[in-house]
Amino acid sequence: MDLESWTPKDKARRLAVLAAVYIAMILMVVSVLALNWPWYVAPLVGLVSYWLAFSSAYAAFRSLFRR
Repeated sequence: MDLESWTPKDKARRLAVLAAVYIAMILMVVSVLALNWPWYVAPLVGLVSYWLAFSSAYAAFRSLFRR
């Protein structure tokens, strides 16, 4: 894989996915273990937190790599 061929948009998307998955997994575990919410709420927490984290991280990384 040629890393030099990645566009700034590709780099922003890949890093945003990485950050969003990390945040979503942490919040899923916290919702079950620390907050004692039912286990079936964890996927919903993960989906919502992934969407929020990805949309904000993608915008931030895209503006960062655009420079």
